[in-house]
Formats: sequence, structure tokens, C-alpha cells
Amino acid sequence: MTLTDNDHTDIGTLVAWALRPAQRPGRNPEYQRVLSRYRTDLNFKTATNAMLHGLGAQVLSDGDFGLILGVQPESPLAFRLSDMPNTGKPEHKILAGLVLTGLVAFAFPSAQELDDDRVRRVPSRDLDTWLRELCEQLRTHDAAGEIIPEEGLDEAWRIYLDMPPTDYGKQGPRSGRLTTKCTRFWVESILSWLTGQGMARTDPSVSGTWTLTERFRVHAREIALERAYTFIAELRRAQRGTDPISEESDG
Repeated sequence: MTLTDNDHTDIGTLVAWALRPAQRPGRNPEYQRVLSRYRTDLNFKTATNAMLHGLGAQVLSDGDFGLILGVQPESPLAFRLSDMPNTGKPEHKILAGLVLTGLVAFAFPSAQELDDDRVRRVPSRDLDTWLRELCEQLRTHDAAGEIIPEEGLDEAWRIYLDMPPTDYGKQGPRSGRLTTKCTRFWVESILSWLTGQGMARTDPSVSGTWTLTERFRVHAREIALERAYTFIAELRRAQRGTDPISEESDG
């Protein structure tokens, strides 16, 4: 079947919606229409996948959260740590990477849980505390001469432990504004960034708490292929049970 100009326009429309991760098809009839074409029209789906392949991308999911894309590192659509706010300095990129990978291990410490479609609620204070405990474990590994299998982790724990949990600068706690010199800032900055990407949402009933969405779980599967996640997740499983995060369905 030869695609028409309208077909190519719909493909472009669908991909454009996919690149706006905070949007859902249930909120926009046009997004729902082109997504339905992708799900039901084999020729349309094949052509869309071929175009995405040329961009170094592939479809990870076409569920209720819309078309979720995974991309190759060299793709022009690829996410980079430098895309996150406040990551201009090398050490800030390392912190952002640690928090993001640690968040996946904190919420999904095993492959089985990555297959569980319940979403997780993450208090920023709890995640910060756990990351600090993780870094203490890494320091113990280093002191014992044990190999940390990912070079970035070896640098990350040192940077994290050099920072206090909170720092409000000269204005003090009354300002309520954390500075980049503390770890809680980085935890909340990453969670806020994920909110803008449709991968988390704030909990209006509990201050400082975020709920991870299905979109995050889909992308977490990609992060779970990295060596850093594998190592961190093993440490997480070893101490799991003493501080389980709450779980709920993503209704």
C-alpha cells in the first residue's frame, strides 16, 4: 500500500506528540486518533517504525500513556544529562546520573518489579537518605579494596558524601529554597524534572513526595540494562524490607 501525503502528515503528528511526554492521548482527540492508527493500521505502524529507526529511535510502548520512545545514544532525539537543569558542571552531571540510576534501583530493585505495573510513591527525604546509605556502602567497598564495577559510581559516592543533606544558603531554612550545595536539592531537582517529562507527578496530599508513573517504569527498563543499575540494585535488594516504599495502582 502506498502512503499518501495525509498518511505522512499523521506519522509526523504522532511522533510530534510522542516528543511531548507530558501529553496523554486521553486528553487530546487528535493524539488519540493518530495513536489508534498506529495500533490498528499495520502499514501505518510499519512506516512510523521505519521513520523512527532512521532517527535512532524505537517504540517501547503504545499504551494509555501514548507512544513512548527509546532512543540510541547517537540519536538526535537522545536525552543527555546536560539537558537537565543545573548540570553545567561535570560533578553536577555525575550527581544527576547517580540520583536517576539510584531512583530506578530504589523503586525497582529487581527485574520482577520492573514487570509490575504498580507505580511507586517516593518521598524525597527517603530517597536522599537511602542514596546516602548507598554511598556509605560504596565507601566501605572502596576502603576494603573491593572493585566498584562502574567508574562513575566511584566518583559519584565521593561527591554525594561531601555534601550535606540540606543547605539553604544565607537566607536560611525560612526561605524554603535549597541550594545546589546539598543532596536534597539534587534529589528534588531530578524528581521535578521527571514530572515535566511525564514520568512522575507530585503528591498533593504529602509534601515532598512524588509518584512515579507508567512512563517512568517503561524507561526504567532501559536504565536497568546498565552496569551501574545492576550493582546498585543488588545492594538495594540486600537491605530491602526495612524501608519499603509505598505502592499503588496508577489509576
